[in-house]
Amino acid sequence: MPRNGPPCCNDCGVALRGAFDAVARCRTCRQHALAFERARAPFRYAGPAQEAVRRFKYRRRWRLGRWLAARMAETAYAEFPLQDIALILPVPLHWLKRRLRGWNPAEFLAASVARTLEKPCQPQALRRRRWTATQTRLPHARRFRNVRSAFSARPELVRDRSVLLVDDVLTSGATAEACARALREAGARRVFVLAAARTPADAGR
Repeated sequence: MPRNGPPCCNDCGVALRGAFDAVARCRTCRQHALAFERARAPFRYAGPAQEAVRRFKYRRRWRLGRWLAARMAETAYAEFPLQDIALILPVPLHWLKRRLRGWNPAEFLAASVARTLEKPCQPQALRRRRWTATQTRLPHARRFRNVRSAFSARPELVRDRSVLLVDDVLTSGATAEACARALREAGARRVFVLAAARTPADAGR
């Protein structure tokens, strides 16, 4: 299973080539401020890790999902200030897409991670309020426009709280950024992002 660094970008978590003796940041994160504090994933989305995520996501291999969630929890222990994180949230699907698919892989992972970290999981705190095109079919620049203002958060659940946002794969960072902006607008204090796998830098941020 290909590990996602080190080294990796201190902000978005994309694996970087070479060695660094100071805080590492990728070129994109140096140019653009992010709404989330930090993103991390235990694996690179390539080879066996990509196959494992796809089997979990599309074939509902629950044991693989629980194993991935356990590795994600280990990453969270190592990388995030868990004493400050009050709530764990999955990246939501549009209600129609969830009904058609029958489940939300991010919600399964979030619930498993929450049990390990002994934190409450609150899927209702964040919702996708409009249908969006599938991100994987869009070029990098359009992904951010595609999900802009696509999410809304419930202030009564997230206000003045630091939250951990969970997804299966982090690719461009566009969805995580849109979710984080919605959470910050609703009053969330800090947003951290955790995924099972992160795409390599040459596959798009």
